[in-house]
Amino acid sequence: MAVVTTIRTGPPAALRIEDLALAAANLGAVPLLAALVRGSPDGRDPLRGVVELVAVLGAIAAVATRNPGQERLDPDGLRGWLFAGPLLGGIGLVGADVSEHLGLDASWLLALLTFTAVVAAFAFGDRLPVLQEGRRRILVTPFVLVAAGWFTGFVASLFEGLDLAELGRALFAGDATMPGTPALAGIVVFAVLAGSATFYAMLVVAPRELAAPEPQPGVWLLRYAVFVVTAALGAGAVVLL
Repeated sequence: MAVVTTIRTGPPAALRIEDLALAAANLGAVPLLAALVRGSPDGRDPLRGVVELVAVLGAIAAVATRNPGQERLDPDGLRGWLFAGPLLGGIGLVGADVSEHLGLDASWLLALLTFTAVVAAFAFGDRLPVLQEGRRRILVTPFVLVAAGWFTGFVASLFEGLDLAELGRALFAGDATMPGTPALAGIVVFAVLAGSATFYAMLVVAPRELAAPEPQPGVWLLRYAVFVVTAALGAGAVVLL
């Protein structure tokens, strides 16, 4: 009787190429794009809107397919709902951004397509079209990058009007010159950490887990740490540019 063996190239890396691309986008692409489009009177940016639209459609396509041998999501299981719910919320947020940049109301249609794909994953997941995991990762990566850029821009809006140098001295040197700055710095850090954890679950973890389930969930802590540091630095750069 023939014995079939599977050769693995190695254990899953704690940081994948998506995480490195995400960090690079936070540090470089997001501040650069913010500087290029700053000053638009009505918030329209057709090119950016088209890129976001393609990214959202890619994420929906990934949900509407399955890995080889993958069964449908368990409607009574925690994992399916844990990631499907945040994904719906994340695509809703980016969909609203698409509508603003394109000047048309596309968010409701994107939300409907996403909901339909998620329902299909629960009801017919074992009969969905099969796509290799690597290709499903490629499908969701643009959405992750676009969504992370959205979040970094959101953090930058929180930094607007703040003296970042003064906050930095309060946090790292403890020699703030203005009364109340240490307390304000603590509030800012708490808001960034709490908000980033929620948005990271919605905009990064959910689509990536649905496309390629992570066998070692603990690695998400390291990935999140890299994300939050680079997002904060990128947001600071957006404010300073």
